[in-house]
Amino acid sequence: MNYFLLGLIAMFFLTYITSLFDDAFRKTGIWYKDILGSFKYYVFWVLPYWWLIILVGSIILALIFYGVRIGIEKLRG
Repeated sequence: MNYFLLGLIAMFFLTYITSLFDDAFRKTGIWYKDILGSFKYYVFWVLPYWWLIILVGSIILALIFYGVRIGIEKLRG
């Protein structure tokens, strides 16, 4: 469960950063309006279309994190 939450946070962060570079996101030039606008764009445009990608990516990242943990434990003996 911890690995899934870590993967979910990583996917939210990754999709938020990539949404900032999307052509549909408009910058106003005023820093606080840009921050609020980016959150609004992310919640109303990115999440409704990318929720399945975020969920599947989180599961894949959780499996990778778990596999790395098992691999490290096997190496330690």
